[in-house]
Amino acid sequence: MIPHKIQLKNFLSYGPQLQTIDFSSYALICLSGKNGHGKSALLDAITWALWGQGRKILGTAKADAGLLRLGQTHMLVIFDFEFNNKLYRIRREYTETYGKSLSVLEFGLINPTTQEFIPLTDKTIRTTQAKIEQTLRLDFDSFSNSAFLRQGNSNEFSKKSPKDRKQILASILGLDQYEVIRKRALDKIRDANIQKTALTMLQEKRLGDLAQQENITQELVSLQEQINIIAQEEKQWQNTHVLLEKEKTAIEKQYTDYNFLNLQIKQLRDNKNNLIQQLQDTRMQWRTINKKKHATTTADQLEKQKTTIITAINEKQKQFQYRLEQKEALLHTSQELHNCEQLHKNESTQQEQLLLVELERLRAEHNNKNSINHIIEDELKKYALEHDTITKQIDELNNALQKTLAITPDIIIAAETTLEKRKTTYQHFVSLGNWINTELNNIVQKKKLVHHDDASCPLCEQNLSASRRRLLKTNFDKNESFLSHRLHRLKRIIPLLKNMLVTEHAQLSEKKSALEQHKTITTKKIELTAAAEKITTITTQTTQRQLVLQQEIINHEKIITEHHQKIVDHKNSFLKKLDSDPHYQELHTKKIALENALTKNPYNAQEYTLLQEQLSKIEHQLNDVHALKNDIAQQKNRTQEVHKLCVALKKIKLDMATLNNQLIMLGNINEKSDALKNRESQHKALLAAIRKNQDDLLQLKGSAENQQKQLQKIKCDYDKEQKNIALFNATIDDYQIISAATGKDGIQALLIEEAIPEIEQETNQLLSQLTNNQAQIFIESLRDLKKGGTKETLDIKISDQNGIRPYEMFSGGEAFRIDFALRIAISKLLARRAGTALQTLIIDEGFGSQDEEGLSHIMDALHAIQDNFSKIIIVSHLPAMKDQFPVHFHIHKGVQGSVVSVIEQG
Repeated sequence: MIPHKIQLKNFLSYGPQLQTIDFSSYALICLSGKNGHGKSALLDAITWALWGQGRKILGTAKADAGLLRLGQTHMLVIFDFEFNNKLYRIRREYTETYGKSLSVLEFGLINPTTQEFIPLTDKTIRTTQAKIEQTLRLDFDSFSNSAFLRQGNSNEFSKKSPKDRKQILASILGLDQYEVIRKRALDKIRDANIQKTALTMLQEKRLGDLAQQENITQELVSLQEQINIIAQEEKQWQNTHVLLEKEKTAIEKQYTDYNFLNLQIKQLRDNKNNLIQQLQDTRMQWRTINKKKHATTTADQLEKQKTTIITAINEKQKQFQYRLEQKEALLHTSQELHNCEQLHKNESTQQEQLLLVELERLRAEHNNKNSINHIIEDELKKYALEHDTITKQIDELNNALQKTLAITPDIIIAAETTLEKRKTTYQHFVSLGNWINTELNNIVQKKKLVHHDDASCPLCEQNLSASRRRLLKTNFDKNESFLSHRLHRLKRIIPLLKNMLVTEHAQLSEKKSALEQHKTITTKKIELTAAAEKITTITTQTTQRQLVLQQEIINHEKIITEHHQKIVDHKNSFLKKLDSDPHYQELHTKKIALENALTKNPYNAQEYTLLQEQLSKIEHQLNDVHALKNDIAQQKNRTQEVHKLCVALKKIKLDMATLNNQLIMLGNINEKSDALKNRESQHKALLAAIRKNQDDLLQLKGSAENQQKQLQKIKCDYDKEQKNIALFNATIDDYQIISAATGKDGIQALLIEEAIPEIEQETNQLLSQLTNNQAQIFIESLRDLKKGGTKETLDIKISDQNGIRPYEMFSGGEAFRIDFALRIAISKLLARRAGTALQTLIIDEGFGSQDEEGLSHIMDALHAIQDNFSKIIIVSHLPAMKDQFPVHFHIHKGVQGSVVSVIEQG
């Protein structure tokens, strides 16, 4: 996969304007810029476009929502890349509207001639993503563990457990396909075993069934004889049944008349009960309405109470409306009062700023005059020191004139040697003082960086934890204290050493002059005397200048004091102006009056609620009074209905007496019917027994015949399924061989064993460049167990000048070089196994752990492997790295988001 172009909008730090970044013209690229400006975000956009995965956001339920720029609802990334000499395009979008999210994924080819987009998008996002990964022959985990060294995760492969390393390596080598084959073979074996077991159990059952065939034949003959005997018994039962039917017909006619009379009596009895119930209900209604008529309050009284309550409710509503109007007026008055105060305050602030600016100017002039005064004092001290030195030199010259004959060349050579040694010491102290000053300034700058809430490392600019900031602050304070102490000592020693050098140099000059000639010493004495007089003159003039300047400083201090007092007076005048403004006073008085009015007219919401409840209760009572009027109007109808019900009850009593007399005349029909039923029941029981025996025998005969037919079919099935069992046995054997061959101990283990030497060789070639041939990597795929035998693993061990050690024992800088070499070796292996050329290598930071020599080795290694990759993208902010790249993609974050600009350095 070779990146050509990426377009992005509202992705992390990138803004709402669609921005295009073109990679196609460059092979070696450095992404540079400050921390948090969007370097790593650009790489996250590439992985999000390809696999829908970027950096993980804490506290976010959906990963896509965490990548969306704050305050925006739509995110878009369009990524063009080349793979196997074909140009592809992926368009991935994410939108949030009204709490719902919508994702869009498009995938297709681009015609390089016409730039036409040929879609390859599938029906769903899931299937389209699968098609992208199938095209690349690479998933996100394999990419991040090989060709992409993410920020802070360069050891993504090395830090994993041996089991996880082996799993990743298996994924990179494409061994997942063998695992799929093995699982399918196991599924086939399981299915075949299930079917074989089922067939075997069925065959055993069939053998048991076939053993019963002779018994079933004998049973059929016996059943046919019993069926013939049952047929004779059924014929005798038919003759007796004809006589019973004639007797039953006569009794049924009498029983019909008997039942009809009983039915009529029952109907009359039911009508009688209903009429009695109606009579009781009607009487109860008449009495209830009569009681309510004498107990109910009149409608006129209720209407008067309702009118009184409605009037009180209206009064409460008017009182509530009045309070609302008063509150609104109070709010408006308070706002005007605030605006008036703000207007005065703005005017006062502008004038105060002018006075403060003038005060700052006066203070600056005062500081300047003090600085000049200090300079003059330093000059006077210097002149005094020079005058003292010249005076001493003159005295020394006078002494030297007396000692000229005592000085020899050996003495002068010894004095010159001593002087040179002290000069060297003096220069060393001066250089040391300058270095200490520089270091102190650097420490101050680093402390400022660490004190920020979002503090970053002064070396690699990565974010620091709270514990790390405290540790760095303690170290910086210790270093600052130590360097300050050394600088203080040097400041005391250097002037003394300088004076000593001046003195010794003067003495040596005198000795040389004494050896040359006495006349030269005399001339030098005259020159020094003139110089001393000149210094005395200059000192007098400078002293006079200092006195004038000191007087000016005193006058200037008085002016500053007066100006400061003006500022204080101006602040006090603001409150006086506010009190003198009539509009402000009017608003203030109005506000107090409105507040008093609200206090005097309180509103009781509970009284209003109580009145509403009383009104509702009275309305219910009025509804009951109106309903009672209708009931009173129906009282006369109820009286008439009671009379009708009494007449009907008398008629029903006469009809029931007539029907009872007719029922007595029919006689005891029930006893005759019961006797006939008993005989019928016995006759039917006999028939039922006969027919039951007949049905049982027929059923047994049919069952035996069916069993005989079934046994013939079972015999055919048994012979056929024996052949199928033999086929299942052969299938299971074949698939067991396939499962063993494609398992982890089969082809997969062989391919991993074959790939490990290749990875070791590639890693060690690059690691030798990075460590000056000081380190070598070993990858072990088997580990000896204490109890004997071996265990599959993938341990990484490194040999250096200290011996063979595990990867975890190396420092951060050393571990990064090992990770760097190992990941590039895996990237090469991945490309070769995929059947493609090496294409892209991405390294996101991680160089901050390297010293200058380590960075130099890494750059040499990058240039050495450059030809193996179509494109190398590095993210770094270290000057030592950035300056060695021909092309910079500089990323700067402004108000509208991050912006990428291309800088070519040649």
